[in-house]
Formats: sequence, C-alpha cells, structure tokens
Amino acid sequence: MDVRVVEKEHDVLRLELPKAEETLLIPLVEALQAEEKVVEARYHIGHPYLDRPSLYLKTKGEKPQQVLKRVLKDMADLYGDALQDFEKKADKVKA
Repeated sequence: MDVRVVEKEHDVLRLELPKAEETLLIPLVEALQAEEKVVEARYHIGHPYLDRPSLYLKTKGEKPQQVLKRVLKDMADLYGDALQDFEKKADKVKA
C-alpha cells in the first residue's frame, strides 16, 4: 500500500493512504481508539476524485508511529488467524 507521511511531530502523525477505503480505515481507527496512549484517531475520506484518504493519530506518552505499528501488527495477526481458521474449516465443508 502506498503511504505518504503528511505531518509528523512528537505526538501527531498524519498519513495519506491513496488506495485506502473505509473497509480498512474503520477497523484501524477503532483499534487505535481502544489503545490507552491514543488521544485521538480519525480518518477522512473526502471527495473520491479530489481528496486522498487520510489517517490522523495523536498520542500521549508514546510516539504515534510505535502505536500505529503495534496496532497494525495486532490486526495482521488477528486477520491472519481468521484466514487460517477459515482455510482449515473450508476444506471440511462439502459443496
């Protein structure tokens, strides 16, 4: 995925994710908002032809990059486990 850092400070990170859509951004923002160190997490889609989807993250006591990496890894593990469970069970289902 193509990611562009738009703003980076000690407690704020804003990224543009040109190919992102709400299917990815909604669970990502929800997972970020559940983190203790996150003060604010939101996304903006805007106009589909004029704006690039963006993610805004503000933290307290930890760098936003570290929080984002941790949450993305947790999500990858969660969805990877779901995929493995599905693959195991899909083989047992008769069509």
